[in-house]
Amino acid sequence: MQMIMFKMSDEYYLISAKSVEEIIDTVPITYVPLAPNWVKGLINLRGNVMTVIGLSELIGIPSPEKCMNILIMKNEENEEERKGLLIEEVSEVVDINEEDIELPPEKSDQTSYVGVVSFEDKVANVVNVSKMIFEENTAKA
Repeated sequence: MQMIMFKMSDEYYLISAKSVEEIIDTVPITYVPLAPNWVKGLINLRGNVMTVIGLSELIGIPSPEKCMNILIMKNEENEEERKGLLIEEVSEVVDINEEDIELPPEKSDQTSYVGVVSFEDKVANVVNVSKMIFEENTAKA
């Protein structure tokens, strides 16, 4: 399966490419008062306004100094719904075999972490944030 590898605060993460419609450079984000801390704000992408969610706040990791990319995530259950996921930087697209994903014991209780994949020079956490950002409680933000 194809996965997008990206960096967040000196750690690597993988997310399924099938849930990502496109990757864009960070654009100006309009702050939304009284929104939860993981909602970074709204963007206008080619005439479509969408919510941008901060990955670091969503899964509880340290925030990077600068975020350079937004992953445009698509809701697999509702083709019309899109949300942006603010990340530090995309590094590459990789092909992963499902049997290469190992469950990390220290993070196995967190629903956002699916497992880890070991590469020759690094280890990447596999995250499943698609369901989290399109759940009922986040959809109203």
